[in-house]
Order: sequence, then structure tokens, then C-alpha cells
Amino acid sequence: LDGANLGSAVTAAPYAVNWDTTGVSNGSHTLTAIATDGVGLKTTSAPVTITVNNTSTTTSTSGATVVWVDDSLPAGAIAAADGGDGWFWISSNPTPYSGALASQSNIGSGLHENYFYGAAATLSVQTGDTLFAFVYLDPSNLPSEIMLQWNDGSWEHRAYWGADLITYGADKTAGRYYMGPLPAAGQWVRLAVPASLVGLEGSTLNGMSFSLYGGRATWDNAGDASAASATTTTTTLTVSTNSPVIWVDDSLPAGALATADGGDGWFWISSNPTPYSGALASQSNIGSGLHEHYFYGATATLAVNTGDTLFAYVYLDPSNLPSEVMLQWNDGSWEHRAYWGADLITYGADKTAGRYYMGPLPAAGQWVQLAVPANAVGLEGSTLNGMSFTLYGGRAAWDYAGKAQ
Repeated sequence: LDGANLGSAVTAAPYAVNWDTTGVSNGSHTLTAIATDGVGLKTTSAPVTITVNNTSTTTSTSGATVVWVDDSLPAGAIAAADGGDGWFWISSNPTPYSGALASQSNIGSGLHENYFYGAAATLSVQTGDTLFAFVYLDPSNLPSEIMLQWNDGSWEHRAYWGADLITYGADKTAGRYYMGPLPAAGQWVRLAVPASLVGLEGSTLNGMSFSLYGGRATWDNAGDASAASATTTTTTLTVSTNSPVIWVDDSLPAGALATADGGDGWFWISSNPTPYSGALASQSNIGSGLHEHYFYGATATLAVNTGDTLFAYVYLDPSNLPSEVMLQWNDGSWEHRAYWGADLITYGADKTAGRYYMGPLPAAGQWVQLAVPANAVGLEGSTLNGMSFTLYGGRAAWDYAGKAQ
């Protein structure tokens, strides 16, 4: 801390040090971690700036990730549960994501949840922050839906994955915001929700709920990532709408010039897999590196408005799985890209509109909607004339691309 040791070296997992901030002055402090390997070689981390305010119990940071729930509830929290659930802290089956304990739900057949409220150690959410929690879905008792809820004096801040069965709030609002399909079961997955989507920028949280419809899940390591350190959502953001505009389905837009790179091409198929929509889908070749097919110069352009979401459906070949999938759009420039999976395609600058990370690869062997907020790739107010369907390795089929309002 500020160049001085916080204590003796930690030689066993989970390699954590508790720091009592009341022993230092208010203001900014710098934390640095030093790792020493078995032969004595040392590696020093990049410094992290922490802002201390001992006059408040609200957690406040600058450029850092704040873990609010890990091994125990925040100080002062009142624990509760509904639907036959409860707070069951476990140390195995599965192994916690971090620390010594994780909280596991009961197996339920409908809505069941454990939650807390009234925490004295509150959590401050700033503009641009991302709220997160890690979840492990029981593959033998898979829920139909999972939901995170936060309380800032109201519980009307919710995000959900999977089926729309929990009827709290109004769908497509901050009170019930759809984030996409269920994450993969049998492994720890980071759920991340931009605070802006659930109306929590500038709020102070005192409670959080971990809700399921059916099945069982284990939860761990929940908190807030600031704009300077946040990793974008690890699940594909998918938005339903009653008024999509379909730009590519069975054929290219009028006037489009079709082309391809890396040994790929425009191969229109009617089976293996069955198209998501219409009679045809476009399928890539099997490739070992970067390969893509794309079009540009369409006279039937696509206007993108403020708040729109761009989307396309993809079917990853489970026998020839790509390492990365990328969507690109052209409004006179190709510097509008989103990708899923490994960061192997080096177009643009990572963590910008030119190469925006959306999460892990979608599930293979099924049609999955990839959806990207237009503002994430700098396209609000733009007019599109081209689009690219890009892979690193493997094979995929593509269908039904456009925008949702």
C-alpha cells in the first residue's frame, strides 16, 4: 500500500489480504501486488488506485472492481429467501469461484430466490459501471431462467437470462431487462449487466437477489466493475422486439457487392443446418485462420437510430468450432466491429467501437442471436451499406441479420 507492505507474504490460496481502511487517511491510495514464484523470481502488478472515505460506509473506488458478496454478505445485511430457498454456503460441489465459500440454492420447481437487503456496507454505482455476479448452473437440475435483482430503495432493477417466466417488473424495461440465453451449465460464468440498462447509474445499493425459475444454481463473487476496469458482458446480449428490420435473409440487399477473403465465399444452403428463417442461410467454408464473407455498396441501405440493436443469427458447427466470431458493419468505414470468443482477429483496436468484445462464443449446434447495441460500435445515426461475417477457424452458418428498435 503506497509502497509499504500490508503484512507478511501470503503463501496459500486464496492469496488474499484484508485491508482495514480506517487505519489510513482519506483520499487516494495505490495498491500493488507482488507475486514470487518457487525460485524467488518476483512479478509486480500494475498499480490500482483506491479512494478511501472513512466517513461513509459506502464502497467507493476509482478504476477498480469492487466485490460486494464473497464468502459472506455485506455488513449489516438482512438475509431472506422465498420459494423454499435459503442461504446455503458451500465449499465444494462445485468448488467456489473465489474464496472459501459460495451460496447454493435449493432445487426448486418454480420461482425460488435468496436475497438480502438493508446492508450498512452499501455499494456505490457510478456512470459507466457494470454490475456482475458469477453463476454455476447445475447441469442435472437446469433452471429455465435466472435473474439478478438489485435494491437501491426499490427492487425495480432486474436482469434475466433464459425463459421469461419470472414476472417481476415490466419486460424490456430496467425492471426486467433480457440479457440473453442461459449461460453454459457445469462451469462458472460471469454475468455482467451495464448499470445503465437497469437504471442504477448514480445509485447506492443496499440489497441484491439471486433468483431462479426451477433447477439449482450456485452464486459467488458479486459486485461492481468501474468503467475503467469493467469487462463487457460474458453472455451475448440479445434484445427481443416486435419491430425488427431484416436486412439479410435468403439474399443480399439490393445493389450489394458480394466478396470474401481467406478462402471463404457466399455459399447459400437450405439444409445442414436448416435455416433459421426463410429458405436459405449463408454458410462459410471450413478454415484454419481468418476467413470471412461480406458485402458492401448496397443501395438498399440500413438506417440505424439511437437506441437500436444490430443483430444476426449464427449456427456454429460443433464439429468445426471457430475460436472467434465477428460481425462488422460498413457506413463508409469498416471500423465498427463486435466479436465473441478469443481475441485473434486483429482488425481495429480492442475495447473500442472498432473491436468490441461481447463475450464468449455462443453455444454450438443451434441457432443463436448475436445482438450488439449500436452505440457500442459507434453506429447510432449511421446508414449502413455493408456487413461482414467473420471467423477465426472453424465453420458457421449465418442468417436473418438486421436491426431491432
